[in-house]
Amino acid sequence: MPEAEPGQPGDIAVGSDGMVELRLSKFLALYDGDFGDDFLLITSERVRRSIRLVADIPQPVHEMKWTGPESRAPFVEQLREWRARERKASVLWIAEDLFEHLLDEDGAGVKLGAISYNSSEFTPLSLSQYLRIIAGTDYESELAVEGKMLSLMDDAEALVLATPALGTRCVFQHHEAEHWFSFHGPLRYGDQTVLPTGEISTLADGPGAYDRNSRLPIDGEIVIKGSPIIHRGDRSITAEHTADTYTRLAPIEDLPVVAHVRNGYIHDFTAPIPEAKRLRDTFRALVEAEPRYRKIHEFGFGTHPGCADRLRSNFHPNERWPGIHIGLGLGGYTPFHIDLALTEVEVLLDSAEAGMVPLYQTLGLRR
Repeated sequence: MPEAEPGQPGDIAVGSDGMVELRLSKFLALYDGDFGDDFLLITSERVRRSIRLVADIPQPVHEMKWTGPESRAPFVEQLREWRARERKASVLWIAEDLFEHLLDEDGAGVKLGAISYNSSEFTPLSLSQYLRIIAGTDYESELAVEGKMLSLMDDAEALVLATPALGTRCVFQHHEAEHWFSFHGPLRYGDQTVLPTGEISTLADGPGAYDRNSRLPIDGEIVIKGSPIIHRGDRSITAEHTADTYTRLAPIEDLPVVAHVRNGYIHDFTAPIPEAKRLRDTFRALVEAEPRYRKIHEFGFGTHPGCADRLRSNFHPNERWPGIHIGLGLGGYTPFHIDLALTEVEVLLDSAEAGMVPLYQTLGLRR
C-alpha cells in the first residue's frame, strides 16, 4: 500500500481489527459542503462488515443493504419519499456489484457518489485507499486544473504522444473528437459519479453507444506500459474471467508493447524488447478473439495527484492518475471495457506559436 499523498488524511486506514473507519465529516467537500437533509449509506454485506461508521454530521444517517438489482426499487422509493417531503439527500454507495445510474427524475435532489467493486475483489485495504483519495481531494483545485487543461488543448493544433526512449510517436487530432466528458469537482444535486473524480475523456461514440466503424483520429505508435484496469461488461461475465484477463495483461506494469494505430484502429502489436514477445502475443490473441478491441473507444486524461501512486492490482482509481489512458471495448458489446493507463507516454501540445509543450508539466501535475 503506497503512502498517502501530501494533504491527504493519514488516519483513514485499516485498524488492527481489520475495520476501515468511515468518518462522514471527512467527505463534506465531496458533497460540495452540503449533505442536504438526509445522508444515506448503501453497502453490500461484506463491505458493511468491514466499516466502522462514525456518523459525526448533523443530518440523520440512514443505512440500506444492497444485495443486487432487486435493491434498486426500494432505493428509488426511498428517494421518492424524501422528494415528496421536499427533503434533499446525499448518498454514498459502496457495493460488490455493478453501479447503474439512476434515471434523471429519480436522481433529482440527490448527490450520489459510488464505489463499485463489480470488477475487482473487495478488500479493506483497497477501500481505505479509495477513502484516502476521496477525502483528500481538493475539488476546487480539480475544477481549476480542468479549466486550464481545456484552455491549453483548445489552443493546441494537435496532441503528440511520444516515447523518445523507444522512438515512438503518435498524433491525436483532438479537435475532431466529438464526445467529451468531465469527471471533476464536488457533487451537486442531480449528480451521480463513480468515485474518485479527476478525469476528462473523449469517446468515439455517444454515451452507452458503440459503433464498430466510428473512429477517434489517432495515428502512429503508442507504447503500452503502465496499469491495466479491467471492467466487467455485465453481470454475466464471471469474476474468475475478469481476474484472468487482468492477470494476462498485468505484465504491462513492467514490460512495453507497441500498438500500431491508424485512424484510431490498432492494426498490430509489436515487442520493442525481446522480453515483451509473450506479452505482444497476449495482445494479439486478445484482438483476434474479439476484433472490437482493436478500436480505441476512449481516450482519457487523468488529473488526480492522489492517484499518482498506482496500485499493482485491478484498481479503478489507477485510471485517474496524472496521465493518459486508452479504453478498448464497451460493456454490452464486448466482455470487458479495458482501460490501459500509459505511464511511458509523454503528452505534448503541438502549437504553431509555442512549439511542443508538455501538457502535464505545464499543468503542474506530478508524473
